[in-house]
Amino acid sequence: MMFIQQSKREVCILSASGTISNVSLRQPATSGGNIAYEGRFEIVSLSGSYVRNETGGRTGGLSVCLSSGDGQIIGGGVGGPLKAAGPVQVIVGMFTIDNKKYVSACAK
Repeated sequence: MMFIQQSKREVCILSASGTISNVSLRQPATSGGNIAYEGRFEIVSLSGSYVRNETGGRTGGLSVCLSSGDGQIIGGGVGGPLKAAGPVQVIVGMFTIDNKKYVSACAK
């Protein structure tokens, strides 16, 4: 997340691999909105994007799918930090949005 916050470009998380020990997932149907999971989970998939908004901040989020040692699959929107239990490799794509071209294309 520090890498994303320091970047001057838009960021797209393409994939990831590794082991997670703790995760908090957004679960809108529950009271409080987040469920914390503890234990070791293998990353099945991790994806998301962060783009700059009109106020200069960032908007976006991450989605994750994890597998526990006994084969249970959990997933959802990431609602807090992911804590690595070992090396985690994340493949990131970076790009810029040229708002001037977008606005002129929409005007036509």
